[in-house]
Amino acid sequence: MSAAKRSGHATATVLGLWMVLLCVVGAGDTSGWQSRGSVSVLASWTGDEGEAFRGLLDTFTRRTGIHVDYQGTTALREVLSSEVASGTPPDIAVLPSSGELAAYAAQRQLTPLDGVIPSRERTAYGKLWKPRLSAKGPVYGIAVKADLKSIVWYDRDRDRRPDTLSALAADGRQWCVGMGDDAASGWPGTDWVEDLLLQQQGRSVYEDWATGGLPWTDPRVARAWRSWGSLFGKDTARTALITDFRKAGTKLFGTDPPCALEHQGSFIRGGYPDPAEAVFAFSPGLLPDTDRRSTAREVSGDFAAMFRDTPQAQELMRYLISADAQRAWGEKTARNSTHPFFANRDVQLDTQGDDAVGVRIAKTLRDPASLCLDASDAMPTRMRVAFQRAALAYLSDTSKPPDGLLRSLERIRRSLRDTRDQPWLSTVCG
Repeated sequence: MSAAKRSGHATATVLGLWMVLLCVVGAGDTSGWQSRGSVSVLASWTGDEGEAFRGLLDTFTRRTGIHVDYQGTTALREVLSSEVASGTPPDIAVLPSSGELAAYAAQRQLTPLDGVIPSRERTAYGKLWKPRLSAKGPVYGIAVKADLKSIVWYDRDRDRRPDTLSALAADGRQWCVGMGDDAASGWPGTDWVEDLLLQQQGRSVYEDWATGGLPWTDPRVARAWRSWGSLFGKDTARTALITDFRKAGTKLFGTDPPCALEHQGSFIRGGYPDPAEAVFAFSPGLLPDTDRRSTAREVSGDFAAMFRDTPQAQELMRYLISADAQRAWGEKTARNSTHPFFANRDVQLDTQGDDAVGVRIAKTLRDPASLCLDASDAMPTRMRVAFQRAALAYLSDTSKPPDGLLRSLERIRRSLRDTRDQPWLSTVCG
């Protein structure tokens, strides 16, 4: 064989070997991704919110080779309860309330996160966003998303009209209110009562009540209920009872809107026809019998928790609570969708909103000294559900005093004081 032919055969052989290696490497990439395993996640985000969260999970998969099986459902409580009862919980669930987190922790369903999340990353979150069953107990969940309450939304054009917000707020007909949310109907009413108590009595009384220490029949609690009831006439209350909370605020806008104000959390802005037209004022001074000087703010969070301790779940937990992931989450959110806000102090303010309204919300969520978690969210499930139903019952006839409803709620509070699987959090304020 000539030298040229030997050289040609050698070249062909080398090229052939390279092709084989490339195929092996390519196949190895695929099998490598599979060999890194998978992790299952359950959360409440669907629609545009769900797409943004899926985009975040896709980024995690590309970086790590760990496949994520995501299930988004608006019936998260029911789905999760069923899966836990059947012994097939997701690896990670994002719980919409600190009370549910506490209940699953008390039932020993959750993995403590102190050994999973590095100390430096945990310190980026204030204690409010890392609920514990006791003051010195382990952390069982971290808020990967946060929302601001204690705010009142209105159309930006109101700033150029002669009627002031205070004058509008005193007229119950000017409030856009919706109580409907399927099985959870009534929770917007609990937000009203909670915010009224917080603004009227301050953080100490609010926390005592939210953690199960203050009776529902206490005159200060009753005052908050009466203040709420005093605002709405029969027609306004009836409209609120038959209106879905997602639709109520859409009436704010237009040339001749039927109502001017909505008491609702920061997440609702993404549901408005044109979010850029919506601005807010803090609720103190606008809600009945409240002091405009109050700096207390009610907030809520979505808490990621581990139901199954696997290497893949640990890796995803560390990713979800990281500043890098949350910045990317904000970037993946459509401009006209509900923009996520975060409790992580390492996430820049301007990445949580592309306007002054968004930055103002994000900045407020950084002030732990003024913040308290949503009280009903922090309560045991039985207490929370009874509270929601009582709000609907009271709104159905505000001419009757709430005393009977409060006595019923107090009986439930007492029955839950020593129930181990329905615990009360030890603190809800920063």
